[in-house]
Amino acid sequence: MISKRHCPHTHVTNYFASADPLIAIGSISETADPPSYAWHCYLDDPVGGTAPEMGVAEAALRRAIERRRRASLKLS
Repeated sequence: MISKRHCPHTHVTNYFASADPLIAIGSISETADPPSYAWHCYLDDPVGGTAPEMGVAEAALRRAIERRRRASLKLS
């Protein structure tokens, strides 16, 4: 299960795995020019991208997290 917390000071939304709720496995932040949302997945081989909307960025981040989780299960 993945949870998220939004920081009102930095405007970054961090994503956490229930197995370790203190270390972020991903994040989304709003960029200024042009307005978009930058997402980053920190698992294994870090990856990131941008999206025009928060929902699209969150979907991309969740897919990246799931792909990395599946890959690490195959290696086990």
